[in-house]
Amino acid sequence: MAKDDDAAIVVFTSESKQEILRKSGTGDWVFNPNSVDRCRYVVCCRKADWKNRADGIAHRAAFLVGRIAGLTRFDESRNARGQARFLIGISDYAEVNRLEAWRENVRNPVAYGALKALGLEPRKLAFKPMPSPSTAVERPLTIAEAKRALAATFGVTPEDVEIIIRG
Repeated sequence: MAKDDDAAIVVFTSESKQEILRKSGTGDWVFNPNSVDRCRYVVCCRKADWKNRADGIAHRAAFLVGRIAGLTRFDESRNARGQARFLIGISDYAEVNRLEAWRENVRNPVAYGALKALGLEPRKLAFKPMPSPSTAVERPLTIAEAKRALAATFGVTPEDVEIIIRG
């Protein structure tokens, strides 16, 4: 099936830009792969979370547009209804800042649309190649970041997390 020029799958994600670059894509999404086949782009919109607060991206803002390189199915990862989850691979990406791109009160974190309808002009986007895994910068985790991530995982505040390092 031919891809529509500005058709996009739009995702509401708490992933940081660095996470997306490290994985060369965004995932674990549940969707119909046939619907994504007609999409040329993925648009990542910010879902505010403790772990991405440092990014400084407004809640519901589009922050990254990627050219879809392909889908990777996670066979071992299924939702409660037995539906497979996918990583949306990205070949090139453009950083954007389009406020209010994600509509309010939408329950499903995956939607379909067009770049122009989101106020994004494909020809005006400055795409960069996705960094290869060997060149992606992986810095050590700080104690504060580890506390925030663990707190989010266990549903507590970072102040409730104690980390002991023995060496």
